[in-house]
Amino acid sequence: MKRIDRRTYIALVAGGTVAVAGCGGNGDADPDEPETDDESTADTETNDASEDESDAETADDTTESVAQDGDESLEIGEVLEIGDLQLVVADVDRVDDVARGDGDLLEADSGTVFAAVDVAVQYTGGEDVVAVDEAVTVAIADGDDNGDVDADGESYERASALDDEPGDPTRSRLAPGELTRGEIVYEVDDDADTLVLEIDSLIGGETAVVDLEAAADEPVTFEQDVDALGFSQGVESAGVEVTVTTLEQGNNLGGFMQSDAGNEVVAVGVSLENGSGRDRTLSPGQARLKDEFGREYADAPGVVRALEGFDEEVLEAGDEHEGKVAYQLEEGAAELYWVFDFGEWGEDRRVFWKLR
Repeated sequence: MKRIDRRTYIALVAGGTVAVAGCGGNGDADPDEPETDDESTADTETNDASEDESDAETADDTTESVAQDGDESLEIGEVLEIGDLQLVVADVDRVDDVARGDGDLLEADSGTVFAAVDVAVQYTGGEDVVAVDEAVTVAIADGDDNGDVDADGESYERASALDDEPGDPTRSRLAPGELTRGEIVYEVDDDADTLVLEIDSLIGGETAVVDLEAAADEPVTFEQDVDALGFSQGVESAGVEVTVTTLEQGNNLGGFMQSDAGNEVVAVGVSLENGSGRDRTLSPGQARLKDEFGREYADAPGVVRALEGFDEEVLEAGDEHEGKVAYQLEEGAAELYWVFDFGEWGEDRRVFWKLR
């Protein structure tokens, strides 16, 4: 089979939407503090086939090293380019249980553990919105001593009980410049010492294998690179105007808006006006909170039980609606974006508001 061999190096700060506990991962690809240096452009050409180098270019001018060679296997922290998508496995943890978005723990069956694979994907293309699962598929399997798939080993399924949880980057829709990051959780044999991640391109048919037991030494960073609106700015699409009107944030906002220890509550006030001439149904997946590293957070309605949200709300033609959407997330995110996706209403558009 053909293999994708283009690589760059990346490290992304840790902190996930699926919390993990019970065992430690290698964690080599994530520094304690996020890098702030901008990505850069480096252009090098040579006629010596043994010293090929590839180019990396971003909007800023700080130089980072980028390498390319013919090695068929990738490691944690090395980036694949699949069309206009860049994908990296940033970390992996083996754990006995995982926490759902509602805080309940899901425990692995006897003889198994969860392998939580931390993956980031960024779309570097033009104007269209892309669905990641239409461009790439991933699967986990036993590996051999060379970091490739063990032909006599097992292949493993995702933890189906987490299918409805937010944050799986391979199920995301991405606007130009958008970065998504989250854990893909598999239930694997507890004696599986060597694991690999198979990544199949649905664009060109190539396959890459990531050795989950090895990590790159020379990382660079990704950051969100999207056009974003500010407060009180509205946008009309599919006949509906959406405006972010207010923002409340903190550990204790009074009433029902209190966060768990180490977390904060972010409550986004939103107004919608339906001028489309038809009823529109708001679905939970249309609105998300994201941080600068692509972590995605679903709303936490239990945090604001006394307030009217708009999940599963029918917005009748000509109606206006105002509500608050509350999110609970770990403290420490420097940048936050509220994202609204018009895709379910026939408009291939994702709009961002920068909250901080």
